[in-house]
Amino acid sequence: MAGISVGQIVKRKAIIVKPDDTVHKVAKILARNRVGSAVVVENDEIVGVVTDRDILDKVVAKGKDPKKVKVRDIMTQNPVTIEDDYSISDAIDRMMEKGIRRLLVTRLGRPIGFVTAADLLAALNSMNSEEEEETIEETDVYGICELCGQYGPLYRVYIEGEEKWVCEACKDSLNL
Repeated sequence: MAGISVGQIVKRKAIIVKPDDTVHKVAKILARNRVGSAVVVENDEIVGVVTDRDILDKVVAKGKDPKKVKVRDIMTQNPVTIEDDYSISDAIDRMMEKGIRRLLVTRLGRPIGFVTAADLLAALNSMNSEEEEETIEETDVYGICELCGQYGPLYRVYIEGEEKWVCEACKDSLNL
């Protein structure tokens, strides 16, 4: 996990808003950019994060006027951040420790984007797939092929998520 940094998997770029912006304005910005959260910045400092969930729970559900409510009144202050050069393992640890599903990624303290739990899982899955491909090519194991029954060098493969030990001919016929 140490090989992939958080900055490499950022998919959602940071949208910046001000604490005195109205919720109505921010909702339009979020919709236009097709994102669910924005970073609240004041005097070049990150002061909070506002999400579509904040807008729903704290404004819409309570019958407040989004044109009158300011972002500072509904934002989450002191958001959890992680620098972009940290590993995805560090990001997972931080999310679990804080009980959150989204992390604000920064570079030298400046917001660059967000990563979600789903982004981290996808990165782990991709990394595991690459490791499996590398493992398939190496063999020091000899035995009976689980597909054809021939004795010889075996290769570990995954068929529908199950580990199998197969000969080279069967491995090649599986197109792995």
